[in-house]
Amino acid sequence: MAEKKAKEVKNVVNEEQPVEISIEQKLEALYTLQQVDSKIDKIRAYRGELPLEVQDLEDEVAGLETRIGNFQEDIKKFNTEVANYKIKIKEAEALIKKYEDQQNNVRNNREYDSISKEIEYQQYDIQLSEKRIREATAKSDEINAKITAAQQRLDERKNDLTIKKEELNTIIEETQKEEEALLKRSADCEGLIEDRLLVAYKRIRKNARNGLAVVGINRDACGGCFNKIPPQHQLDICTHKKIIVCEYCGRILVDKVIIDKYQE
Repeated sequence: MAEKKAKEVKNVVNEEQPVEISIEQKLEALYTLQQVDSKIDKIRAYRGELPLEVQDLEDEVAGLETRIGNFQEDIKKFNTEVANYKIKIKEAEALIKKYEDQQNNVRNNREYDSISKEIEYQQYDIQLSEKRIREATAKSDEINAKITAAQQRLDERKNDLTIKKEELNTIIEETQKEEEALLKRSADCEGLIEDRLLVAYKRIRKNARNGLAVVGINRDACGGCFNKIPPQHQLDICTHKKIIVCEYCGRILVDKVIIDKYQE
């Protein structure tokens, strides 16, 4: 019945000479909007923290992949260093052989000593290169261990991500059509409400713990904060002559007549 009433109001609004929507019709639209938005809230609550969990896992996976990529670049750098030191060792060994051949043909002790110093220098260079190779190899081994640990973590997170995505997709498939229909109905209801009142509704909803901006009267009390409503205010609410809000929580109040007009 509420949907029918909403369509009637919408048709009135769309006429060439529109008639102003009554307070009662505004209250009906507000209450319908609240019920629709509450259903949307329930659907999103059903999804729970899954969208955030999926996003967190995607971020972690991306971070781990970047970290492993950086480690692999470090390994390449150390491998290049090792290769360069090995080339340097071969060059030094070739020089040592050359100098040793020259020692066999020296003419005096001074030449012999000079060549001996060159050989010692090349031997020292070989020792230093071998030390650098050991250091680079040790660092590579350490990084490889980190890569193994990061890859294991990455595989676990990817598996978790797959499970969470499947779970989220299943829930989305179950609720998508219903949510789309509710969102359309919510937009239709918003079209019946003046901007100022709609802004107030959304502000109240945002600040309310349970998202309720429009509530009924229950046992002479506000359905949102449960504070007693004075009889005169209850009378004003029932007359539908103006929008009445709870003086304690600021929620928009409607009576049983408006509530009864709402239909699922």
